[in-house]
Amino acid sequence: MTGDHDTVYCDVQMPLAQGRELLQLVGTLRESKAYPALDSVFERMQDELSTSIDIIENPPNWGPWRQ
Repeated sequence: MTGDHDTVYCDVQMPLAQGRELLQLVGTLRESKAYPALDSVFERMQDELSTSIDIIENPPNWGPWRQ
């Protein structure tokens, strides 16, 4: 199979503390260069985790986060 038929998606929810720990783990794995085929996946995970953590710690004043 090729294209979108062989793409795996993963949507995981966790408490903030676990998100921080996972971000650290992914960073460590990426820096180790032990899994070069996963570098772009680790990079995307870091981006998504960092963005999610930032939204919780510094909620924007627009959208559903507005109080």
